[in-house]
Amino acid sequence: MLLSYIRMNGRADQRRAQPKGSSGTRDDLLRAARVCVREQGLAGATSREITAEAGANLAAITYHFGSKDELIAEALFGEIERRLRPALQGLEAAGDPAQLMLQTVQALLVEFERSKRDTLVYLEALLMATRDAGYRRRALKLYRSVGDELAALIAALVADGAIPDWVEPEPMASLILSVANGVALQTRLDPSGPDHSAMAGQFAGLLLAASTAATAVGP
Repeated sequence: MLLSYIRMNGRADQRRAQPKGSSGTRDDLLRAARVCVREQGLAGATSREITAEAGANLAAITYHFGSKDELIAEALFGEIERRLRPALQGLEAAGDPAQLMLQTVQALLVEFERSKRDTLVYLEALLMATRDAGYRRRALKLYRSVGDELAALIAALVADGAIPDWVEPEPMASLILSVANGVALQTRLDPSGPDHSAMAGQFAGLLLAASTAATAVGP
């Protein structure tokens, strides 16, 4: 408790010179919320622990986010969206659909590797979304946005003949997201097992094999 108090007040003193509403304090709170969830889980991510980690006072949470729940939602889902967005922007580029998909998968794998220490934070966010309507709305907004972009690309791949025409874009997009969630959980449960890139390669291989088989059979 004493160490926490000293840390909180020491860091707060360093930030009193910042203007009220500065982006520095807001970003510090977001970072601190992710650290607390990663290290202590949602139950341990209390307002006091978050502000101690951020070096801010309790009122800063209300000022910047309205409530601790809103702070946690932004810290988790907002961060997931920010991490996904650069990779998914590749889906909007012009070019061969199959090549775009490959580039996007590679970019997502690079991001997964870079941020794998936050896998637990991501899984906590998903679990939270199953229990709370507000968090669920936030999660669905993110997933539907990503799913729509994936479905559009899959439709283009079907039209281009890169994957078989029995593939339905929206269900397949949902399946891909489900597989991604499963891979995240599996690599957390069994870190010494096959890595995410190997599992993603197997899944891509299944689609490719289905396309090859459909081409071999012909109309």
